Amino acid sequence: MALLELEDIALGYGSHVVVSSINLEVALGEMLGLIGPNGSGKSTLLKGVSHVLTPLSGRVLIKGRDVATIPRSELARILAVVPQNAVLPGAFTAFEMVLMGRTPHLGLFRFEGHEDINITWQAMAVTQTQYLADRRVGELSGGERQRLIIARALAQETELILLDEPTAQLDINYQIEILDLIKELCAEEGLMAVAA
Repeated sequence: MALLELEDIALGYGSHVVVSSINLEVALGEMLGLIGPNGSGKSTLLKGVSHVLTPLSGRVLIKGRDVATIPRSELARILAVVPQNAVLPGAFTAFEMVLMGRTPHLGLFRFEGHEDINITWQAMAVTQTQYLADRRVGELSGGERQRLIIARALAQETELILLDEPTAQLDINYQIEILDLIKELCAEEGLMAVAA
């Protein structure tokens, strides 16, 4: 069974259809790239998969279940999103921001433990952001913030990661490293990634 299935999906805003008749299946370990010009519906498709946008027709299935029936707290343990233009809390440290990726794994009134801190530190290691740990997010460059957002998604420990132009603000060397990292995680950890 595919981890992600789109069945004749149509997405849009109001009566304006942006994408239609989309069918696909993606399994664990695969990385899917969405390519197209600006305004072609790549971000809209990712919003449909993450249930930010309700399909006009068709179904989005994750692990064989309609995404509309999966509670948000459970969905956050299945998929992580790296948005195109994330608004980040400038007063938090980089470490605190990445640690927020652990939130879906915490129960009500539960605080982060050693395991959560270790997972966060490891996510920062693989994205080469540990040196930023004590710096305030508001002091960082766009590229540094983008790598932290990717680290936060990795700290979330999901099976599916959606990336909306994840390398747009990165220097060329980091672009290659981040895409290689995502590809490696798909192959070795069984992660599934969909990247615009």
